[in-house]
Amino acid sequence: MNLGDIIPKLVLKSSSKDEIIDFDLHNNFKDRNILIICIPGAYTSTCHNKHLPPYIENSKFLKKEKNIDGIYCVSVNDPYVMQQWSISLKAIGVIFLSDGNAEFAKETQLLKPYKHNLMGMRLKRSVIRIENLIVKKIITDDSGLLETSYEEILKNL
Repeated sequence: MNLGDIIPKLVLKSSSKDEIIDFDLHNNFKDRNILIICIPGAYTSTCHNKHLPPYIENSKFLKKEKNIDGIYCVSVNDPYVMQQWSISLKAIGVIFLSDGNAEFAKETQLLKPYKHNLMGMRLKRSVIRIENLIVKKIITDDSGLLETSYEEILKNL
């Protein structure tokens, strides 16, 4: 995926405390400024403890001060795992999306092998800024680095 590309036309699963429903990316992202946080896996040490919590804690600030209409966390986990992870993090302000078949990961070219962790193929840790379906910014982490931390992304919004 490159700057200026249109986000893939896919339907993922949205997982909240109360339900799991189909989530059409184009229908939900049209005419909106979106921040997508792509993570390798729910409950993984870096994602669970370091990467995602600051986005949850600061979701109101991002929406109000940085003109973000919606914040989404996408992972190649099934929707039931994403639902439980959302509940465990008390993730108010961030919507969790399951890319269980890795379609989003493949179409965005963010699919990465995590064989050393016995996780198979997953989304590369990254953050994507979308405005009206168009990719305006994409930042990815190199192995061992957390360039998509909340603090780093805040400098780039």
